[in-house]
Amino acid sequence: MTVADQFTVDKVKKSGNLSHEDLGILLEQLGIQDFTHKFPAELSGGQQQRVAIARALYPNPKIILADEPTAALDTERVKIVGALFRQLAHERNKAIVVVTHDVRLDEFADQIYEIRDGILTKNSTGTFA
Repeated sequence: MTVADQFTVDKVKKSGNLSHEDLGILLEQLGIQDFTHKFPAELSGGQQQRVAIARALYPNPKIILADEPTAALDTERVKIVGALFRQLAHERNKAIVVVTHDVRLDEFADQIYEIRDGILTKNSTGTFA
């Protein structure tokens, strides 16, 4: 199954997915528009991760739960993904929860919580110490 096959309606949901135009914009934002004819095994780890992010956003969910979405990405791509998540939250009224060790995402967060020694606390500084 190619990258393009990941975005066929019968593989996701029947309606409510991103429009063809919005999907094209998303693929371009993530820098994967030229990889749609490739198979996952032909992509780097970072490219695969960006395809997975696009695949998760394609059904246009109201809530996005992202577990280490930027672990294999370089800093430039982290900024793109962070800005995309922030834009989705603010402009499209999405709830986005990111679980990560990647402090490069701090600047894009509205709220940051930390689990330390099994205790969840709100990080009042906005950045991890």
